[in-house]
Amino acid sequence: MSEEAERIEAADPLALSLALGGASREKADAYLDDQRHHLHEQLKQIHLDIFEKWLGVALRLATLCVGLAVAGGLGLMVWDAAHSKGLIIEPFNVPPEMRERGLTGDVIASQMIDKLTRMTKSESSRAVQSYANNWGENIKVEIPETGVSIGELQRFIKQWLGHDIRISGEVYKTETGLAVTARTSGEEGATFTGRENDLDSLVQQAAEHIYEVTQPYRYANYLDRNYDPKGLQQRVAKATAIYRRLILGDDPRERAWAWNGLGTIEFNFHYDNRQASYFYRRALATVPDFTIGYYALSARNAGLGQEEDSFRNSMQASLLLHRGPVPDLNPRYARSVQLQTDARNRINLGDFAGAIPFAKAGTELPDEFSVLARGNFLSGVLESTIRRHDRAATRAFMRDLGWRKMPVNFNTLPLRFWDDLERQDWQDMVLFEPQAQKLVAATAGTPLYRSRVNAFNYARGYFAIAHAELGQFRQAEMLVGPIPPDDSRGVRARAIIAELQGQHERANWWFARSEAQTPSLPQTDLWWGQALVKRGQPDAAIEKFKRANKLGPKFADPLEGWGEALMAKNQSHRALEKFAEAEKYAPNWGRLHLKWGEALVYARRPELAKAQFARARALGLTPSEKSELARASHG
Repeated sequence: MSEEAERIEAADPLALSLALGGASREKADAYLDDQRHHLHEQLKQIHLDIFEKWLGVALRLATLCVGLAVAGGLGLMVWDAAHSKGLIIEPFNVPPEMRERGLTGDVIASQMIDKLTRMTKSESSRAVQSYANNWGENIKVEIPETGVSIGELQRFIKQWLGHDIRISGEVYKTETGLAVTARTSGEEGATFTGRENDLDSLVQQAAEHIYEVTQPYRYANYLDRNYDPKGLQQRVAKATAIYRRLILGDDPRERAWAWNGLGTIEFNFHYDNRQASYFYRRALATVPDFTIGYYALSARNAGLGQEEDSFRNSMQASLLLHRGPVPDLNPRYARSVQLQTDARNRINLGDFAGAIPFAKAGTELPDEFSVLARGNFLSGVLESTIRRHDRAATRAFMRDLGWRKMPVNFNTLPLRFWDDLERQDWQDMVLFEPQAQKLVAATAGTPLYRSRVNAFNYARGYFAIAHAELGQFRQAEMLVGPIPPDDSRGVRARAIIAELQGQHERANWWFARSEAQTPSLPQTDLWWGQALVKRGQPDAAIEKFKRANKLGPKFADPLEGWGEALMAKNQSHRALEKFAEAEKYAPNWGRLHLKWGEALVYARRPELAKAQFARARALGLTPSEKSELARASHG
């Protein structure tokens, strides 16, 4: 290139354009084409460089994603292993001749799984996740893999970090037959021997051994819920021994459940309410918020006639259940108990209308616990309709149950008493007494005998009141004689018997004692007030009705009694208010409308009185009330 050309090339764009202006057109076009080609090639190179950079980024991202996926998978595997809490049964070692018959180690392990699964299906009131070493339904046979694989890696990590319980064992021949050995990790194991055709029984024994070693409370629960008479005493003794061992442990809640187990055995098999109560109290002393302890203790208190303790413990159980899910209670059992306590607490306070929906809801629950408690729920509905003085509803519900009259058994005995009280048919209760004694005698020499004796003792106060109402005071006194002094129902029965004999001071003494024993419950004050009205002491009666109303504000009977006491004071205009309030809680009570009509007559409102008399006549009255209605409506 010439020196001049070099100067032109190095010149600024303006000089370059002037120089080109002097050149030929052809050379200029050629030069521009060359520049365009050069620029195009440069752009292609730039695009290629950008693509290569993006591709590099994409490859790095892909590598990162794969790495994250691998790390995530490994992390998930580690997390799963660390939280693994199952029961892993390894294939058993078996003799070659058994394998030839198809009884391989995998088959024996699978048979053990079947037996463990059947035992765990026995539902308990306790939530399975609350058991120590709980493996729930996470039971499986693990067959070892050969070579390196993801499965082997996962198994290694679980063995390293997990909490699985591993079961191994073997079946081998003995001189007399077969032996089956089963062991958990780190345990020496147990061996069970028998004949060759006893293999199924031997595997069952080995499975029970594994169950007892890994979940002792749950196994004890399985034993004492099996009511098969064959081997019953041995099962109960073994369950008792397991509970006793657990009581010596360090876990307070496990100890509480063990005390609960002992209480259940005392009630279910020894029929000893007092000893069962002692065990439940020990459970509550161990864990103060032990919900099932309050419920169970309440039931035993009721069986002993300890009404105040029963009510307070039932209220506490209900309070704990309504806080939300109870971690160590089976949710289905908790729901059943919640409905039972909600219904019973209302019945105890005279709120029968409020109790009925809870009791009816319980009859509709489909699970095992509600089936077992069905009698409690049905009794709750029937007692509420009877004591709400609703005869039509009582008859309708009995028809729904397929009953023309009360069945002859101890379960319905309290219902019979309340129904006889409502109808004033005491002869029915007296006739039932010899039938009850026959029910007791029929079980003599059997495990049920003590249970029937307890049931008869529970009924003594009811039978005694019936005899006293019929003027049979000697029989009444004989029946209440053996009732313990802490049985507040028996104390109240003594008061009523004394009152019916005209022994008012003695009756007052017993009523006062009963009132002191049941400071939260309105029943004693109701009956004391009714007795005072009959004695012609309306002011004293009103004080008792006031107290009963304060304890049970939705209890119609104290309000109705209060109204009668006001009528006795010639204050019928004030009685109308009490009758109207009582109607809100017992709208279909014949006696209430009868007395309401009488008060309206005295208040000189005959048309309204006539309407109340008609209502009373339609609802049903006792024979004495019918006579009273005839006199009042034609007076």
